Amino acid sequence: MNKEELLEQLESVANFMRGMQFDPRIPVDTKEALRERTMQIDDIVEENLMG
Repeated sequence: MNKEELLEQLESVANFMRGMQFDPRIPVDTKEALRERTMQIDDIVEENLMG
């Protein structure tokens, strides 16, 4: 797997986690953790796309 494919997979995971934030069965504190981790993944992907 090359760098581009890895970044695409990370983006896919982040999008999946974003979607989970809308599931009413998931507790609010878990949704907040998902949101924070999603933002971290987004930052990693962005940094690697630019550099």
